[in-house]
Amino acid sequence: MDHTANEIEAHMDRTRDGVGSKLRELEDRVDAATGWGEHFQARPHLFLGAAFIGGVMLGNAVRRASATREQGEPRPAVGANGSVQAQAWELWNNVQGALVGVASAGIKNYINTLIPGFDEHYRRAEQRTSAVDPTTTPFGRTTA
Repeated sequence: MDHTANEIEAHMDRTRDGVGSKLRELEDRVDAATGWGEHFQARPHLFLGAAFIGGVMLGNAVRRASATREQGEPRPAVGANGSVQAQAWELWNNVQGALVGVASAGIKNYINTLIPGFDEHYRRAEQRTSAVDPTTTPFGRTTA
C-alpha cells in the first residue's frame, strides 16, 4: 500500500512540475506577444512611421487651432496665379496624405497578423462607414 502511495505522490509531483513548466512557457509567450519592445525591434520602421504621421497630424491640428484663434488666414489654395507658396502647400498636403495612407495600410496589415480575422471585420466597418455617407472618409473628411 505504501508503494502505491509513493507512486501516486511521485506522479503528482511530476504533473505539478509539468503544469508549472507549461504555465511559465505560456507566460513567456504572452509577454512576447504583448511586449511593445519586441514588436518595435522586429518592425521599427512601422513604429517610426506611425510616430512621424502622428506628429505631423498633431502639429497640423495645433497649427489650425491657433490659426483659428488668431483669426489668421487658412492655408492658401492654389489659385489662378499658382503662387509658389500655394504649390508648396499642395505638395505638402499630397505628401502628408500619401504618408498617412502608407502608414494606415501598414498598421492595418500588422494588426491583421496579430489578430486573425481583423481584416474581415475592418472591411465590414469600412462598408458601414461608407454606407452612412459615401462622401466621407473614415476620419470624417469629405471626399467630394
